[in-house]
This record gives sequence, C-alpha cells and structure tokens, in this order.
Amino acid sequence: MDVQLGCCWRCENPIKRNVPCDFCGEAKYCGEICRFRDQWRHTPQCAEWKPKRCSNPKCCKESAQLKECSACCDTWYCGEACQRQHWKAHKPSCHERTKEIRETVAPLKVVLRYNSYYVNLRCPYYIGNALAIDMLNLPGNELCSEDVKSEKTSKQDPLKDSYSILSAGCGNLRNWIHTVASLPNGFKGTLHTVLDDYDPYVQARNVLQLYMMIKYCDDPNIAEGITTIWYSLHLPEKDYKLLTDCLRALLGYSADDLDKLTGGALHIAQGTLTAMRPVWKAWLELECRKGYPNYIDLHEQRKRLLYQYQELEEGQRLYRKGLPSELIPSFDEYDQHGNFIPPVNGRPLPYDNPTLTGYLFTEGESRGVGTTETILEDNVRFMVAGKYVYCIEYQLMPFSEWDYLKVKKHHYNKSMVVMFHSFISDQIKQTIASIKAGAQRVSVMICNCVHISRYINEEYGESSESYRFDRIFTSNIADFIGTQVVLKAMKPLLNRQNKCSTIITQYWNWYFVGPYYNRDDEIFTASNKRLAAFDIHSDDIEMLYRLAIPLVRKEECRKDIYRGYYFLQEYFNNMIWFINYLRAEYLATDEGAQSTKPPTFQKVKQSEGLQLRDFRRGNANKVVPFRYRRSVRASVNQTRGMDRMLEWHLA
Repeated sequence: MDVQLGCCWRCENPIKRNVPCDFCGEAKYCGEICRFRDQWRHTPQCAEWKPKRCSNPKCCKESAQLKECSACCDTWYCGEACQRQHWKAHKPSCHERTKEIRETVAPLKVVLRYNSYYVNLRCPYYIGNALAIDMLNLPGNELCSEDVKSEKTSKQDPLKDSYSILSAGCGNLRNWIHTVASLPNGFKGTLHTVLDDYDPYVQARNVLQLYMMIKYCDDPNIAEGITTIWYSLHLPEKDYKLLTDCLRALLGYSADDLDKLTGGALHIAQGTLTAMRPVWKAWLELECRKGYPNYIDLHEQRKRLLYQYQELEEGQRLYRKGLPSELIPSFDEYDQHGNFIPPVNGRPLPYDNPTLTGYLFTEGESRGVGTTETILEDNVRFMVAGKYVYCIEYQLMPFSEWDYLKVKKHHYNKSMVVMFHSFISDQIKQTIASIKAGAQRVSVMICNCVHISRYINEEYGESSESYRFDRIFTSNIADFIGTQVVLKAMKPLLNRQNKCSTIITQYWNWYFVGPYYNRDDEIFTASNKRLAAFDIHSDDIEMLYRLAIPLVRKEECRKDIYRGYYFLQEYFNNMIWFINYLRAEYLATDEGAQSTKPPTFQKVKQSEGLQLRDFRRGNANKVVPFRYRRSVRASVNQTRGMDRMLEWHLA
C-alpha cells in the first residue's frame, strides 16, 4: 500500500485514533468517515486479505488458515474432504483457469524470445514512465524493530551502517535522488549506488547531472538549474552556460580524473566513459541559440512529432481531461511551449536544450541488447551531431514521474510547473547535502544487466566481492526477459549478510499477453455493478463521473476507453489474472519443463531459491508498494491500475 506507515489510508493524515477495516484489519483509518469513503476502492484488496471462506457450500467455514486450490488459485478449502466434495461443481471453472494459463505460455515464449535480443524502444528514456521510489526504505526494513528482532539483521546500528543498491535498467536519476532524499533524519552511514543501463544516452545525461551536483555543490541555486536542464525545452542563458561548461569539462576528463575530482563520490569505468563522450560532444556541437544558422528548433521538432503520431495527441487530450480543473491552465502553458521553469520576467528563453535530443527510431524499429559490446556498436551509429533530434515521447512529462501526493503536500500551487519544479529542486538539494556530507558514492555502468555479474568481475576483479547489494531494483526488465532470468542474474549479487536484502521486479505489460488482453468489457461490467451504489459524497465521485461513467453509457466515447479502463482497475479485483500470468511466465521461461502443466503458485514464489513476499497476505511488501492508487492522484501521475511490483528475498 502506498500510504506512509501510521497514516490514514484515505486522507493520508497521521492517525491519532486507529480505526481499522472490520474485515481484513490491514487498512487503517483516522476515523469512520474515511473508512466509509474508502470502502469502494479498498474492497478488492480486502477480498484478498480478509479470512477466506471455504468454497464448499456445505461447509462455508471462515478462517485465515484455509488452503487454496493449487490448480486455479481461485478457491479455498478447509481440507481435502471439502475439496473432493466440491470438485464436481468446481471442475469447469478450475479447468478454465488452467486453460487460460496454458494459452498464455505460447505467446509469452515468442515475446520473451524476441525481447531477449531486441527492445522496442523508440527513444532514450530521459523522462521516466513510472513514479520515483525509495529503493532503500530503511524505516520499513533495517530500522523496523520487528525485522531486527525476528530476522536478526546484521546491521548493529542501521543509521550508521553502510548500504549498497543496484539499480539495473536505472533510467534517469529520479529513483536515486528520491532514495537519498528519503534517508531518515539522523542517518550517519554511507550509501553506494550502482546505476546500470544499456543506453549511453541516458547514462551520459545522468553523469552530467551527477557532475553538476558534485562540482557546484556550494552554489545555492544549482538544484534549480539542474531541474530546469533536466526537463525544460528552452533554457535561460545562465543555465545554458552552466550546461555547456560542464559538457566541455567532462570531455576533458579521464575516469581517474573524475574519481579524484569528486573524491571518489563518482566512479565510472573508462570503457563506460568512452561510450558517453560522443553524446556529450554532439550536444555541445548543436546550435541551440534561436535565429542562428543551423538552429535545431526543438519547438518545431516537438510539434512535428505530435502531428506525426495522432495517438500521442489523443493521449494528451485524455490526460488533460483527467486533471483537476485548477491545474489545466498551467498544463496548457507547458504543453504549448515545453518550458519547465517558473516565469522569468516574461521574456522568451533564448536557448534550446540539447540534452533533450538523441536517437528517435521510426515505428517498428528495434535495438539490440545483447552483450555490452553489441550495445555500444549499435548506438554508435546514432552518435552523429546531425542525426540528433528531439526525442521525448509526448506522453512522458515531469508530472508523470514524481508522486503528486508528495508534491502537493510539499508545495501546492495552481501552476503544475511551479509546484513540481519546487519539489524536484528540493529533492536535489537534499541529495547534494548528503553528497557534501560524504554519505554518497555512485558507480555508473553501461551494460546489459543480465551480464552485470560478469561485467563487475571483469571491471573490479578481486574487489568485486564488495559489490554485494542490500537492494536490487530491476525496473520492468522482467516484462522483456522473464522473472526467472532476472532473478537468476541478480541473486548472486545479493548481500547475504543482511536478512533484509531484497530484489524488486516490476510488471507493466503483463496484461497485454494472452487471454487477459482486451477484457475491458468484463471490467466495466463487474466494476459498475459495484459502483452503482457509489457514495455521492465520496472524494472519488468527480473522477468517476468525468471519466468512467460516460465511457460505459456512450458508445461514441470508446476512444476514451483506456482512461476509464485504468481508473476502474481500482474497483475491480484482478488479482487472479496477475497470479496466473506469473505462473504462465514461469512455464514460458522454464527451459527444463517437460509438461504443459502450470506450476503451483507456491513453486513460483520460490523461484531461483528466493522467497516472494506474498502480496495476497496483507500489506506484504516492505520496500515499495505492490501497486499505486490511481484514484487519489487524479490523472496527474498517469498511474495505471495494472502496474505491479514484487519483492524477493533470500529464503
């Protein structure tokens, strides 16, 4: 659950008088009103967490100790006798579930086999498509007294100890920045973070921003400048000068130079540095001043990209439709000009931002993601200044990767740009303060994460033993190569001395494969039966009537289907779909499988000798939420009802 410990599950204010859900006991509220208003959204969760009732109608015993049918994972029994007695009635639905799993295996094998060699990404992910998370979360793990007592963690004083994080497929710096900014007060230890990605463009941008934080850590305005350079299409003169000065400096450094210059805070292997240099050089050579010959004119490129792909324009319309009304004017301003900077004297910004350029594949093109050498060879083809174009997918915005609930609590403003700019700058300031205190060390790598153990051994030799991690965050790499492949690659890198060590896998595309795809009608029907009695005073009602109900009632609104579809996921229990997807995926990636019989979910939970925290047994995740609530974030964050995060720990 994405609510801070000790806060109400509805309003998120600190709980003074705890009012739990009567059925599951997991959901906590500050009073009866919040519990009543949250009942519609909480019901699907509650159905999974509350004590189960025996599916045998002659028994109906209710208990938390019931066992599930291992074939379908959708019915529960108090014993074998009840299961046998109910089998005749249960058999058709049980066979239907297992049939769905078997039907998913074949298309999954095709998808995973293809994605083992290629990734269908059209552009570098300078802006992410998921919320920034705290990858360490000490309060929920090493600092949690229950964990220290029951798991006997090796951390004697968690606030003074050292931790290591591997962020595989790291994307931009948002997760690292949010992790550092979320370190608890009184933290006196150190954090070593390894940022790995196969994309030299993304890593070139990350290193540029890291260098700015370290080099200009005493500049009180550097955080605001970094935020502007990170997201804004156009730049003021001072920020453009800062950017070009840093690019020139980076081109002149060796890996050893950077290590010494930053006091060991930033470590980059020479091969990785070599791969990023062409990107910095190309950015520096682009003509970014308006009115000059060969001016790149990113504003015009951005407009052409929108017109070329009509679905992007449609996506913006739907996004705007779901925003709180008071935020729409500021979004329109951002959408028109692409500037992510608070108003400055009303004057136009004179420079374009070269770090928003890179490769942009046409639809259907793919990139190889084999060995590290293959990656670099493939990308070098695009490292020519004349080929660099504006390459930000239109649906990727600053507002989609920082939690709106945290942003508006930090500094609410009717201007989305002012509000988010202030929050991100503050996160960067906290990160810089931690760097200055000597608490941060960052290593940057460019390699396929599946081969990262080999890369670390080759790069660091005997000292590679020090590269053992308390947390390993793998983004949604499992969507492309399968969970078992990810776990097999990452397990050797876990810190076995810390019982809180965790691997995190994300899933964004699971429902696009097999019989789960295009079941929106089933979701609408089931959800609206429940929503027919929706409380008119509930905080959700505005979103419901603006986005969901019109879709169901008006056939001509089918273009809006996914906006309402994702919203309604909050009110529909699709847990069995996800569980059976994981079972199908296990079978699809099990090279030694001799039969098509789906594995039990218990077997899946013990993949590669690790143990999955069972998300059906209460609020099980300890590092990140199993999923984020969409309804409380309006449309600002573009969260989808189907995204999931799993946690794996040493058995």
